[in-house]
Amino acid sequence: MNKLTGLILVLLLSFGCKEDDPTEVEDTFDKGAMLTNVANNVIIPSYSEWETNAKVLLEAAEVFNDKPNETNLTSLRAAFIEAHKSWNGCSIFEFGPAADQNTRLTINTFPTDTGQIESNISSNDYDLKSAQNADAKGFAAIDYVLFIDDQLLLSNPARAQYVIENAQQIFDRASEISSAWAAYKDEFASNTSSSAGSSISNLINELNYEFELVKNARVGIPLGKKTLGVTQVEKLEGFYSDESTQLAQSNIQGIKEAFTGGSGLGLDDYLDDLDAQKDGQKLSAALITLFDEIEEDLSNFNLKTSIENNPSELDPVYNKIERLVVLLKTDMPSQLGVQITYQDNDGD
Repeated sequence: MNKLTGLILVLLLSFGCKEDDPTEVEDTFDKGAMLTNVANNVIIPSYSEWETNAKVLLEAAEVFNDKPNETNLTSLRAAFIEAHKSWNGCSIFEFGPAADQNTRLTINTFPTDTGQIESNISSNDYDLKSAQNADAKGFAAIDYVLFIDDQLLLSNPARAQYVIENAQQIFDRASEISSAWAAYKDEFASNTSSSAGSSISNLINELNYEFELVKNARVGIPLGKKTLGVTQVEKLEGFYSDESTQLAQSNIQGIKEAFTGGSGLGLDDYLDDLDAQKDGQKLSAALITLFDEIEEDLSNFNLKTSIENNPSELDPVYNKIERLVVLLKTDMPSQLGVQITYQDNDGD
């Protein structure tokens, strides 16, 4: 056998071996069913709950405006907290109809500009849709007006009117998005690609973006993680109502629901179908365990009190949040073939 004949024989044998090699496992997971479940049983109910609570908030604001007394103020504050918590449960879904509305920025930019709010109320000449009021409206603005000074609120109708106008904008936005999602759900569920701009990509990217807001805006920045340990408690979401912990928990619950698909098919099932592992256990289990531990740990603290008096006691839960960011942003997307396309952002 000459050298040329031998080389040809080797090449033929090589190609033959490659044909017999195991091929990459085909992705047979029913992504359409997963997206249908997430739309019908997580996203749409979350927006519906927000719309319902936003309506209650607007009605409570109108009642207080008509009769500004302590009883109606208590009811208004309770309605506000429920509406804010329900928004935090669905703020992750900033794609489709919500992306068109740029919802996070328009209704939940925090911390709020208290000077601009006071200027607006004093002048009674403002446009909440203008750029100068970008951080003087929405939930953070209502949080300030409702909780900064009881007597001032009870005695100044202009302050109650400011709450009404902000509550009206929140309700209008909730109603628009809730209705739009009912029409958009089939388009969402049918786009089963993993490429940028697909439903799965949007879901994973916004899930990560929202959880990084937990890490940074909702915990890390107030805790001083971006300022060499100098705390900035006033930058907490819900600073004036002192509901920061509950708001963070509601947000984490919403993110977890988006990941698990509630009681139906979710990204956790998709990872299990691919047999995704992390340190000898299912990646989905590692993710869910951290979600649960972080939520439980937060329940043991009042974020505002801890940051003011003993910020180091929050370090263990902050470290868990950082670990979960890595799993969500690195391990999960790599397993599902999704690229993270957003730019990191420290604010809401």
